[in-house]
Parts: sequence; structure tokens; C-alpha cells
Amino acid sequence: MPRDGTAYAQAYKRDWPRVNEGLVRRGELYLDLAWVGTWDDEVRRMNDGKRGRPYGFPESLMAFLRTFRSVLDAPLRQLEGFLRSLGKVLPTVRPADYTTIWRRLARMEALPLVLPAGDGPIVVAVDSTGIKVTDRGEWMRETWHRHGGWIKVHVAVSVRGGVVALEVTDERTADTTVFPSLIQEAVAAVGHGRISDVLADAAYDSRRNFAALADAGIRPGIKIRAGASRKSLGVSARPRAVRELRRLGYDGWRDAHGYGRRWAVEGTFSAVKRIFGESVRARRRDLMLREVRTKFALYNALLQGGT
Repeated sequence: MPRDGTAYAQAYKRDWPRVNEGLVRRGELYLDLAWVGTWDDEVRRMNDGKRGRPYGFPESLMAFLRTFRSVLDAPLRQLEGFLRSLGKVLPTVRPADYTTIWRRLARMEALPLVLPAGDGPIVVAVDSTGIKVTDRGEWMRETWHRHGGWIKVHVAVSVRGGVVALEVTDERTADTTVFPSLIQEAVAAVGHGRISDVLADAAYDSRRNFAALADAGIRPGIKIRAGASRKSLGVSARPRAVRELRRLGYDGWRDAHGYGRRWAVEGTFSAVKRIFGESVRARRRDLMLREVRTKFALYNALLQGGT
């Protein structure tokens, strides 16, 4: 799709009243207290037929605390204090101690991605970003030259907004190795045949990745690395892409693929880190990965809430 022109401008014009309402709606989603009115009924259902110590707190409360903790980066003891204060104005609310909150949050299922709404073809942008394990990790890296202070998030994002696939790895995992499985996950999530194009930078330029897109019937918008051979032979996907780039020149290739739309993935990373922070609090590896997934899943939920 051309990068400029009337059709492009109309397709990507921001609906500012809707954007503003969506930002206001975020506050409602952050402080959704619907669980207060259903506390007793939910706990009763949770304990129906349960053996051992009964539950004292509804799962919806824990889901609320998970969101609250993600948005405010609140320590567990502060969550306990929040519930204690809330109980003073809402007698139904009984405060849970921070160890109970930790155990319940650790046992919760990973929050699923709420997929972007809408029909028709989807253009996807792919990239990765680092999330700090702790602030201490960055200090150790700079002071003692030690590694291991980051985990890596690989995402496929609809250029219209919303994450459609997500994988979390350690910082040493190369972007290009995750690409095929990320595309498979995206196709499975949105439906076979719905993804028309995938945009990615030169870090994803490999024959294997071009082949993965060809197998899925997806047009590749992967930027070719500088110095790619002009004599690329064969009929496979990457040689065809190299010849297309040589024929059109970079500017022509960029416009033909609408490569400027790849900014959507950078915008997603910026928004997630701005809203939910750039680090994770968990210490156990499995909980770190779940915390990261929660950040991106909550971001999708916010988008569906009106942005």
C-alpha cells in the first residue's frame, strides 16, 4: 500500500474523540470494582466441593489486584494496605495479607491476549524489545559488566493496533530464530488466510523466514540487509524479494509494501513500557515470563476498552 496519498491518509486518520474516550475509559478499567458486589457468591461457588482450606477471597479480586499491580508497579505489601483502606469504606471487602496475594497471583492462569476486533485482511509488524529483570540488573550490567539483567519479548502487532502473537525468551535469543513460530502463533490466533503482509526490519532477513511467510501465503515486507547479492538465484521467496528490491529501489520498495506502517510495533513497545513500566518484579523465571505476558495482554484489553 502506498505510504502517501488520499486513500492512505483516510485509512489511518485518527479518530480523536474515540481516542480521548478510550484514554478516559482506562481509568474505569483500572479501578473496576465489580467484584465487590459478587464477593460472597463467587467465594461460595469456588468452595463448592473443595477439599481442604476454603478460599476466602474471590478470583475476580485477584484479577483486579493483578491489573492494579501491573499499572502502578505496586509491591505486594502496598496491595495489602490498599485493601485495608478500601475495607474501611466498603465493609464487604476483607483485606488479604501479602503472602496470600502472592500465592494466589502465582497460581493464576496466564492472561490470554484479547485479539483486535474487526474483519478483513491484517497487516502485521514484527519486532522485539528488552524488559529489565530488575533495576538492579541494569546497575550490575554497568558496574560489574554482568549480563542476564534482561528478558526479551518478541511480538507480532496488527498495524491497526493490538498484539496478535507474543513469545518471551532470554536476552541471548536471536530475533530471526523466533520469527517462524511467532508467525505460526499469529496465523493460528487470527485465522488462516487473514494475515496479508508481515513487515520486519533487516534482523529478520533470512531464507528460512521468507520461506515461513511463503508457506503461510503471506506477502513478505522484510527489509533486505545491505549488501545482498545482486546475483540471487532461484525461485524461492528471498531471491525474489532481493530482485524486487533491486528493480524498485529502496524508496519504491518501501512505498509498495507500506513499510512505514512498521512504526506500529515500536508504538506498542513504547505504550506498554509507559503504562506498565520497563521491568518485572518477579524473581522466579516462570513468574517473570507470566508477568511480561500480562503486561501485553492488559495493553490489548485496554485497546478493546475504547482506544
